[in-house]
Amino acid sequence: MSFSIASLGEEPGRRFVELVKLCELLGFDGFTHADEKWTRDVYVRLATAAAHTSRIGLGITVTDPYTRHPALTAQATATLAEASGGRLRVYLGAGSHFETLPGYAVDRPAIGIRETIELARRLWSGERVTLKGKVVRFLNGKLDFPVDPELAPSLWVAGRGKLVLRMAGEVADGVLIGSFATRGGIDYAKGRIAAGLERSGRAWKDVGLASWIYVSLLDDEDEEVPDNVRRGVSHALWSSRPIVLEILDDLATDVTDELRSFLRDAPHEWSPEIMAELRRIIPRGLIDSLAVVGTPEQVAGRLAALADLGIEECVIWPFTREGEDVEDFISRFAVEVMPRVLGKGSRGAYQLVD
Repeated sequence: MSFSIASLGEEPGRRFVELVKLCELLGFDGFTHADEKWTRDVYVRLATAAAHTSRIGLGITVTDPYTRHPALTAQATATLAEASGGRLRVYLGAGSHFETLPGYAVDRPAIGIRETIELARRLWSGERVTLKGKVVRFLNGKLDFPVDPELAPSLWVAGRGKLVLRMAGEVADGVLIGSFATRGGIDYAKGRIAAGLERSGRAWKDVGLASWIYVSLLDDEDEEVPDNVRRGVSHALWSSRPIVLEILDDLATDVTDELRSFLRDAPHEWSPEIMAELRRIIPRGLIDSLAVVGTPEQVAGRLAALADLGIEECVIWPFTREGEDVEDFISRFAVEVMPRVLGKGSRGAYQLVD
């Protein structure tokens, strides 16, 4: 199993650079940066990260086919991949927060993402492309620079929805499963990906499999779940209500009738009142199905169990506790969790010189 650290872009400039350098030093395999509205710009940030590192993989989590035209995304990501020496991975998803952009909206995401992948690959191959898709349209254009196929980004799909996961199994280089941290959610996602693999004649060896995981490290197993973890889980639940309702009993055994009714009947709005009530009634079992919270030993056991289910990579979103910096979390995770999962010993003490 490999490990990447995810950032929402909250760190100011110099601190961000030092954070990526720290992740590389500690042995993380990747560092991903959100393409969120309205955090710091992902392309500027990852170009900076590429200039200050040499080994660690870089990823965009998650960009959509609507906010930028997919041809412009293909142009920008090819440029960034070249600048990073081929270390870039692009995660495509449906996007969010379109309420701030009048005239923009999610439109048939499984189709839009598929057409984005097709257009990018054709442009990177040097082809002059006309694509009259159902979502993506591009007329007689090509990139004005060559893309080295050895450096071209890999194209992954992130999501939880049935159609998106099935499409990912058909065409993507890999799949980032959204937030599921136990067998119930992973089996649901793998079943949809498998349907796509079958339709395209591909096999599991042809597609990478990763899971986007909320992680919080505790000192004691009896500690309360941090409030920010509850917040993250509530957002995952609320953004995927139909899916969660369908597989609720596969995710947890302590789901209450109150929660079922709330997920089914509450207004689908993101008001503070609605989200506060949702956080209040989420049971621990459901939190554990969408996050990994515990002591380093417990967290390592949970992640090793995901590896047994076929998850090859965990993209870790650090949920720090009160008074804990993200750098502290990352260092602790590298020292106390990763060796337990990977079976690696200590690097050893430095030899002292007389």
